[in-house]
Amino acid sequence: MSFSLKERTVRNFRIIPLVAYFCIFILALSSMQCKKNVASSDEILSIEDLLVKNNEITGWSYDGARWLANNISELTTYINGGAEIYQRHGFIEATHQTYRGKIDNVDRQLKLTIYNQGNKSQAMATYEDPDIGLVGALDWEDGAGLEAHYIRYSGLSQALTFYSNSYFVYLEITYDTEESLNILKQFALNVDGKIE
Repeated sequence: MSFSLKERTVRNFRIIPLVAYFCIFILALSSMQCKKNVASSDEILSIEDLLVKNNEITGWSYDGARWLANNISELTTYINGGAEIYQRHGFIEATHQTYRGKIDNVDRQLKLTIYNQGNKSQAMATYEDPDIGLVGALDWEDGAGLEAHYIRYSGLSQALTFYSNSYFVYLEITYDTEESLNILKQFALNVDGKIE
């Protein structure tokens, strides 16, 4: 069975659109899968994803196990005596990690705790609560989050807090120099970048 040139051309023109539609369908399907993978990798999977990773900030590594509190009872276990502050401002969950690094060639400890307070207004109320213990803190203009401030405790330690979206973040370090304050700020900016 032999086809004339005209019959083969007509037949090929019927097949080409089918092949083209099939290729477009496969490309569209592949594109949707790629977009789905990108979106899922950008999403925060859990509050623990906001923590600074081990050695993510040069010279600062995990010091001990992290904790995660999914209810007020668990939070009370970890911060005995302070959980009610967070509870009155809509506490949802919290996570904590301690880090160790060197400042002035001496080992120092930095503690990072992130609280999900449910929404921005609850996070702000936590930030503004005087019971947090940062009365007299200095504002960190153009710092992390929507608002941030820090306090220095007479050469002994420093604390820095900020809030962003529904998160209230509390950092403290067992030293008080400009270098230690810069390290606190670096940690804060790292966390804030993950929240946004």
